[in-house]
Amino acid sequence: MIKGVNKKVIEINRPDSAYFERAVLYLKPDVKEVPLQAAQMETLDYFRPEPKSAKMHGCFLFLLGMAVSAGVFGLWMYFCP
Repeated sequence: MIKGVNKKVIEINRPDSAYFERAVLYLKPDVKEVPLQAAQMETLDYFRPEPKSAKMHGCFLFLLGMAVSAGVFGLWMYFCP
């Protein structure tokens, strides 16, 4: 069902993309103008892949937390029979 709503949109067409044909971003109703540079930076944030270092950092923190938890549990079991 389509309602008769007036929305401002930014449509990004990428015919050379292997996966996506187009992206549609809807502007908030209170926005009157969007500076070109601000619009480009905001849209790049949506489509920029997450750096691998951030993923590795999260994995490292998870593994470090598991190791610390195992160590604390081992010490607890050793000193509190």
